[in-house]
Amino acid sequence: MLLTIWRGFTAWRRGRPFWAGLFVALGALIILFPPYANLKLGDMVISIQTLGGVSALLIGSLLALCAVALWVAPKFRLAAGIVTVLLSLVALVVTNLGGFLFGTIFSLLGGALAVAWTDAPKKPKKSKNSAESAPGSSTEEELPDSPEPSSPETTQRVQPT
Repeated sequence: MLLTIWRGFTAWRRGRPFWAGLFVALGALIILFPPYANLKLGDMVISIQTLGGVSALLIGSLLALCAVALWVAPKFRLAAGIVTVLLSLVALVVTNLGGFLFGTIFSLLGGALAVAWTDAPKKPKKSKNSAESAPGSSTEEELPDSPEPSSPETTQRVQPT
């Protein structure tokens, strides 16, 4: 039963930019955390409650929304990826260095993965053995007598004089 659940999750994960959404969600949590965490060092309370807290709430929640959009609706991955990259760059300036740089880095990585992700199946690679032929054997793909002028084989080098 556990194996079938894992296989179902793997099939779901491969149909969408899963890792992009995970990195964006992690970056959103890191950006949201510092302004609302009250850290205690002995009797001293460290709190960051400035305008950065309001902007961290807005930017962090929008990044979390982008992460959910990447997982739920992969067809919007390009728009969500671009918005994620822009928000993470804005967070760098506005919200305590974007979660002390870690939130911005994770969000930028997730946005880049979202923009680069595609659901098109991979084309099989040609093996080297099929591309090369034995020196004495003839193949079906013989070089033509008059190759096309745009092919790289016909490019002539001109030596400067």
